[in-house]
Amino acid sequence: MDAIDSLKGKKPSNFGSSYLGRIAPTVNRAGDGYLWLRESGRMDASKLLIRPALEAVFCGTAAMNNKEFVFRKAYSEWEEHKKLFAHDAASKKKADEYLLKLKRRFHEEAPDYPIKCKTIKVREIAEMAGLVSAYEDYYRIYCRFTHSALMAVSGNLNQATDSKDTHVVVWCVLMMLNQLKQFTPADIPDLMPFHEKLLALNRLIPQNPTTTRHIIS
Repeated sequence: MDAIDSLKGKKPSNFGSSYLGRIAPTVNRAGDGYLWLRESGRMDASKLLIRPALEAVFCGTAAMNNKEFVFRKAYSEWEEHKKLFAHDAASKKKADEYLLKLKRRFHEEAPDYPIKCKTIKVREIAEMAGLVSAYEDYYRIYCRFTHSALMAVSGNLNQATDSKDTHVVVWCVLMMLNQLKQFTPADIPDLMPFHEKLLALNRLIPQNPTTTRHIIS
């Protein structure tokens, strides 16, 4: 929270940096909620916050790795809004006019960012971020809790994930802090001690012969 607050009044270096500063609070909120739920013994509820934290890390990192991401993300959200609200000719026209305004805004404020009207899915975002392994090993399995998959609601996934939940959330927080430190003017202290703690936490995770990837498949 201190890192996010330190961005107030500071000008981001580019459009991607601005997006990174806006999405960072998502990881903060998810991590904060996860901690509160975990400490109060609500383990099942805490698992529902892991997927949004991972997705925010994918998006924030992709924004810094690939300039194509930002408009494609905005366009994808526009398409979803149109499906939800544009049910007649007038509302569809209004939605299309908004898209034209969105293109103009991007062209004016971020002329070096490509305008590509193509939807983007989470896996492609993870690819842009260079985090496909995190998508395959963690995101896909925590989606099962979000979507109320039978394995999740029956409790059959708990044994495979309980020892990894906190590891993944801490990783998300550190990833976002690393991105903020590298690409924004946020005030962030030396993160090495926290990375060392994460490595120590990783060593405490039981090594089961059945991996997350096997469970997913």
